Amino acid sequence: MVLRRCLVAGGAGVVAALTVTQVPTTGWCTGGGCVLLPVVLVPLVVLAAVLLAWAVMGVARVRRAWQVALGGPLVALALTATLSGMRTWPLVLYFPVVAACYVLAALVTSDALPQAWRVALVSPVVVLFGWGVLLPLLVPGL
Repeated sequence: MVLRRCLVAGGAGVVAALTVTQVPTTGWCTGGGCVLLPVVLVPLVVLAAVLLAWAVMGVARVRRAWQVALGGPLVALALTATLSGMRTWPLVLYFPVVAACYVLAALVTSDALPQAWRVALVSPVVVLFGWGVLLPLLVPGL
């Protein structure tokens, strides 16, 4: 049951990653008014990826798929923000990393693992999220 959940979550992560990579990032607009475009566009693209991953897992009858669909992008954000020195991820690395993030989210949200294992699996992600996402927001210029 856990293996099936992880395989479906990894596949849904790849589908979500394909969705994110297909959005054109250049040529939307020019000028100073384009500053707000990423503030609106990025959350909409991530929301579309979450909904698509949720639908894929729902079709595969993964229980509590919404938790995995919301957790996968958070794990991917924590990892990519911490490793932000790699500004452009090669697609050969990007898809397996996103799939692994969704698999980790599936493991953490599964009832099959004991609570101690789930806490042990999610603790590094919390540290990476704090270090790579929250710290730069709280201390600009870092």
